[in-house]
Amino acid sequence: MPIDWSKKFKPEYDAARAVIAQNGNYAPDWRPLVRELEELMSPTGFDAGKENALGKLRVKVTEGTGKAKVSEDRGILQGAAAWVEGDAGTLTAAAKKRAACLKLLRHVYLQNKAGNRKVWVVSLPTAITDWPSRYITAHGDTVGAAKTALASNNEIFSEEQKRYLGTSVQQALAWCQKAGIVLAQAASKGKDKATTDARAMVSRWFAEAGLADATLATYIADLGAGFKKIIAMLNKGNLVLTDWVPFRGTTDADEADFLAAEAFTFASNGEGMDVVYIESTFFTWAAGDILTGQANWTRIVVHELSHLVCGTADVKNGGDRYGSYGIGPHAGYPGSDCIRNADNWAFFAADCGGALTDAERASALTIK
Repeated sequence: MPIDWSKKFKPEYDAARAVIAQNGNYAPDWRPLVRELEELMSPTGFDAGKENALGKLRVKVTEGTGKAKVSEDRGILQGAAAWVEGDAGTLTAAAKKRAACLKLLRHVYLQNKAGNRKVWVVSLPTAITDWPSRYITAHGDTVGAAKTALASNNEIFSEEQKRYLGTSVQQALAWCQKAGIVLAQAASKGKDKATTDARAMVSRWFAEAGLADATLATYIADLGAGFKKIIAMLNKGNLVLTDWVPFRGTTDADEADFLAAEAFTFASNGEGMDVVYIESTFFTWAAGDILTGQANWTRIVVHELSHLVCGTADVKNGGDRYGSYGIGPHAGYPGSDCIRNADNWAFFAADCGGALTDAERASALTIK
């Protein structure tokens, strides 16, 4: 069946903002923290200046009345002014929304906070198979079922993986900044070695033999503008990394294909919020992959950011033009394709960042 692409993260974020704004509906002793959470959730994304509210939330969900330790489901429902003893009965729709909002925010983390480099990771428990506002509405038919969902705590990303994701964005920014330097040099009018080398670097990934100088100049200009946009977006500090929660446990073939991807996003800011979805093979190595570990994770992030910010594509020309297939420009795969292809952008950035060995570079440029 067609994938329901309306289930993006942004509608969940907007729904949570609307609920948290009604802070008077939460328990009285929770209202000061709820007001801080409201300030955290700006119209354009999480505000790093209010990040401390998330740490306070993670403490408070296990604090009951008088600060006695309680289970998270009890803490969240007490905060939502909806706790009842026993598992029978039902919660009101409004109570479910308040609890779902706290459950979402309890699993949001600010990773790699350094200067303007900030990335938010949403790591919801694996037992939750839709965004909390939808899942708890659908699966909270009884108080007991709602408690089970709210108590779940086995997050999709481990602590180590969250750190890797933060580092990937940090490295992506560094690669893109170095790519910008190379492109600025390539765009200069000089004929010195530095300019010649910079143009050769661009040509390696985007220009087939015999490409006109004027066309190469347009590629350099387009790449320069594109990498500036990526850098500017990262410097805003509100990039969100999450998985597409509604795909979890899917039996639909089309959804399963996306679930099995490394990552995906919506091109040209199509979501209205800066979000990259990290999926099941992001942290795995597949036969034919050129890069491994942190370098590959950063390559994936740059690939997705080029989609998100610059509207690049996954070009199909003989095969899907990933580095594992071969993305070296030539007559059969001309620069006009390379300049649109996300993995060309990503490997170019890696090359500018000094992240490729000679063997890795040669492998990516060679059709398999």
